[in-house]
Amino acid sequence: MDFSDMHSLPAWDDHRMLKKIYEGEEWKLRPQFEAAEKLYNKWREIFVLVESYCETLQDSADYDHAEKNKELIGQNLFIVAPKIIGAAGAATYVLQMENASIVRNNCREMMEQISFTAIVGAGEEKYAEAIEREMEIFRNLFRDWVATFAKDDNEDEWGLF
Repeated sequence: MDFSDMHSLPAWDDHRMLKKIYEGEEWKLRPQFEAAEKLYNKWREIFVLVESYCETLQDSADYDHAEKNKELIGQNLFIVAPKIIGAAGAATYVLQMENASIVRNNCREMMEQISFTAIVGAGEEKYAEAIEREMEIFRNLFRDWVATFAKDDNEDEWGLF
């Protein structure tokens, strides 16, 4: 049985919109697309771990908000993949950086929630630590991915990037 078909997130190859946007020009962005694909695939691995972790969360005698934590973790979990794809399809540096910032923020918030659930006894600390180890790999891939973004002449009207 092939369990990859049961994954909640589609495989990178399923993102045909990127192929349509850059048809004939893909070669120019190959390093960026390759970095995005590696990052996305690592996120798919983390996604399964976090979903599994959330399934184990439960209220304890001193803490009865495990369901709320599942919701908060899930909100952050589901935003990252579309933002990686969005940055890969973005035509400007500003939009790429905006999406990358959202990825970073959601990963940080998700890990804070996961750590908190372990601290209060709603989740197993060893599983939270396993996710943190995978997130460190993700962070390194993230740095490599962002390094492929080319600054352009488009200005950020908010002055952030």
